[in-house]
This record gives sequence, C-alpha cells and structure tokens, in this order.
Amino acid sequence: MNNPQELVLAATIHRVKMCEDKIREFEQMVSTLTSQMAQNRTEMASKEAGNIVLGVTTPLDIPKELVVTYGKYRARGNRKYDVVKKRWAIWKAQYNSGLSLTNIAKAWGCHHTTILNAVNRNFTPRKATGRGKK
Repeated sequence: MNNPQELVLAATIHRVKMCEDKIREFEQMVSTLTSQMAQNRTEMASKEAGNIVLGVTTPLDIPKELVVTYGKYRARGNRKYDVVKKRWAIWKAQYNSGLSLTNIAKAWGCHHTTILNAVNRNFTPRKATGRGKK
C-alpha cells in the first residue's frame, strides 16, 4: 500500500498540472482577444479616416450660432424656426453618418433626448403657432 504522503504528493502534482493547463488556455484566450482588439482598432481608424476624406460632419464642425444656448432663467434662447431647421439638418447628417445620439448630444452640449425628439419628428421642425400672444 502507498504511503499517505505519496498520495498527497500525487494529488498535489495532479492539481498543479491542471492549473498549468488552465493557465495555457487563459493565455491563448488573451492572445486571441488582443489580436481581435488590434484588428478592431485598425478598422475603426480606417472608418474615421474615411469619414474625414468624405467630409462627414464631425462634432468639431458645429457652427457657434446654432449651438443650443440658454437665456434668462435657463430658458433656451435660440429656438427660432430658422435656427432649429439648420441645427436639425446638421443633426440629421451626423445621425445618418453613424454617430450615436449621445455622441451628437455631447458635442452640442445638450441632452440626448433633444436629439431623439428631432429623430422622432423626422428632423422636420414645426413653426411656432403663436400661442400666448395677443
């Protein structure tokens, strides 16, 4: 019969081998993920370069006169029909180019639901009805 110390040693050696196998599997997964991430980075960089070549509107191309401003008591100051129409046209171009609502909103300094409202209205602003005027 085997010595109990030999049994413990054999079990320990077996567990160490199992751990080494798991480490090899993990290292292989990490190397696969690393190569996939590098490939994704190059694809993203090529898409961004393509957007620059095609002249797609970027967040840096925002006209200052169209940025959402706030007037007295935090009420929005530039909500005139012509301004909103121009702003929504740029938002439409940015949205159609693949930018997300949150990215567009961050660039313009507004909440993403503001852009979502324009999307829901098909980027067609409505004229003021004159409510509240006498």
